[in-house]
Amino acid sequence: RSEIPIYIGAQGPKMLETAGMIGDGVLINASHPKDFEVAIPIVKKGAEAAGRSIEEIDIAAYTCMSVDKNPEKAKEAAIPVVAFIAAGSPPMVLERHGIDVEKVERIREALKKGDFKTAFSTVDEKMLEAFSLYGTPEDVIEKIKGLAEMGVTQVVAGSPIGPNKERSIKLIGKEVIPAVKDL
Repeated sequence: RSEIPIYIGAQGPKMLETAGMIGDGVLINASHPKDFEVAIPIVKKGAEAAGRSIEEIDIAAYTCMSVDKNPEKAKEAAIPVVAFIAAGSPPMVLERHGIDVEKVERIREALKKGDFKTAFSTVDEKMLEAFSLYGTPEDVIEKIKGLAEMGVTQVVAGSPIGPNKERSIKLIGKEVIPAVKDL
């Protein structure tokens, strides 16, 4: 390419639609297919309004990813990041995933007070599934396949990466990327 591609970070409907109209790609801060089921049609609407095809737009999932051979260690590493994601999520996103709004409010209050122990211990399985790709390389590969089925064309491995950054990066490079690069 002779030009630098422009990716638009988008969450809400107006920005998603705008990304479809003018972006080379859209960077969506999400890790679950349900979120892309909502977002991609809005991007497509914007693309069509501008006389473009959705296929012209790179749909990137900016994920919370945690990979380790030990799935429990991967899960534990994801919890702090998921706590902050849950705390910043609007009610409609929480409802989409069946997440207890009162639990999220407890996380918000604990984070405001700097009570990380309470915030992190309040994170539950629904939050982890909704807001992260965690587990063994095989687990993460399956989750990425689910995103690809929704129309995601690129995955960004965001924080925490895993309990041991160097080991997790190697696992992603040696096991995850080769398994998903041709999706």
